[in-house]
Amino acid sequence: MKPQTTFRDSQSGAFLLEALIGILIFSLGVLGIVGLQARAIRYTSDAEYRAEAMYLANSLISQMWTDDPSNLKNKYDSSVGTGAGYTGFVTRVNQGLSGAIIPPPVVTVDGPAPLPQKSSANSNVVQVQIQWRLPGDLGDAGFHNYTTTGVIGRN
Repeated sequence: MKPQTTFRDSQSGAFLLEALIGILIFSLGVLGIVGLQARAIRYTSDAEYRAEAMYLANSLISQMWTDDPSNLKNKYDSSVGTGAGYTGFVTRVNQGLSGAIIPPPVVTVDGPAPLPQKSSANSNVVQVQIQWRLPGDLGDAGFHNYTTTGVIGRN
């Protein structure tokens, strides 16, 4: 005679399987939250560097406003590259965006041809461009960029 199997015997191991599936679903949820947190930290870092680049570029234009307008090109233009204003700006950029990969900033006095404004007898058009790559961001396609344009009036 065959022994009767009870409901309890036929269900052996089901609770363990349910527990393992529950742990798997919980683990996937935790991994998703960790991924979101990592992305949020990356965007926060990018915003921090962008704000610092904005501050540095605008402070350079403000400094140009207080300087002698006849010496702006020699002192600040990156094509000259040896002016005290430009070399000081490069130092401030490297300190302000420390940890990032930073190519030399581009400062153009009497802006390039595509600019809608051109220099006149009473003003200079100035363009400041700062680029950076976040620390540890080697897989990124390119550099982040902040460019601003200002008009420095001559009095």
